[in-house]
Amino acid sequence: MPSITRLTPADHRRVPWKNGGGVTTELAVEPMPDGRFLWRVSIADVVEPGPFSAFPGYDRLIAVVEGDGMRLSVDGAPPVERRRLDPAFAFPGEAPVWCEPTAGPIRDVNLMLDRASATGALTPLTAPAGLRADGHRAIGEVVLVHALAGTLTVTADGGEVLSVPAGHSLLLRDAAVLVEVPAAAEGVCAEVRLR
Repeated sequence: MPSITRLTPADHRRVPWKNGGGVTTELAVEPMPDGRFLWRVSIADVVEPGPFSAFPGYDRLIAVVEGDGMRLSVDGAPPVERRRLDPAFAFPGEAPVWCEPTAGPIRDVNLMLDRASATGALTPLTAPAGLRADGHRAIGEVVLVHALAGTLTVTADGGEVLSVPAGHSLLLRDAAVLVEVPAAAEGVCAEVRLR
């Protein structure tokens, strides 16, 4: 049976980075009995170059949503550059990562998944200038839609139509959804599929 939970900025939780280098804002997290989490969606502000915290046993997906972009050096490999609203970049949580904003501070969205239990996707949502984007179809045991700017429209598989204003999220379980992105609106969609 599908379930839908609205999350407002009051539901967000500010959490220090494990390495002490900053603070992340948890949009939603699913804890497990052993103290770990099954998945987590969060937003972090990166103001200067530095290392990422290590999350052994997790897969991470990251996308820049504010600012110019960043360069990531993962496990000694040549740097990979990601610009604002580029497709998400995936890497193992235990890998040493050095992050460098390309032109001033950035904000990024992270989806972390317990590798043994879940897979998923993180999709930035944006419309071309002055146009409505084609709808993004999402399916998974968990789908989180977060609006960054403007108002997104989410249609659940039962036909229910819901609005998601900037700064708010919808957490849907066991539901297929269509996310529509009006002109000037932006958001992200995280999909979690259990193994």
